[in-house]
Amino acid sequence: MRHDDPGLQPERTSLAWLRTAVVLGVIVLGFMRFVPGPDLVVAITGLVFLIPVLVLLLTAREGHRRRVRGFVAGRVDGLWWRNAVLTGVVVALALASVTLIAVHAVS
Repeated sequence: MRHDDPGLQPERTSLAWLRTAVVLGVIVLGFMRFVPGPDLVVAITGLVFLIPVLVLLLTAREGHRRRVRGFVAGRVDGLWWRNAVLTGVVVALALASVTLIAVHAVS
């Protein structure tokens, strides 16, 4: 079955991924600014978390093209690795935040 509007749904999905990556980047920058701890540890941790954000942003165009081709062909191929990267960064960022805040509270 062919999709009636092959352009808009992939575009909305692509824009949602771009917004998600930008918001995650802002959250990582907030982590770097507001989470207490040794400056070097916080900076390195934040920079490590910015790498997957940049990957999501830099692969957005190809992801959009792939979604459009899939919709035109009548199939939808998920980019599962993007979900895994996003989930991993959010979980790791939360754990790093809790750890640094707990260590700072104890000291």
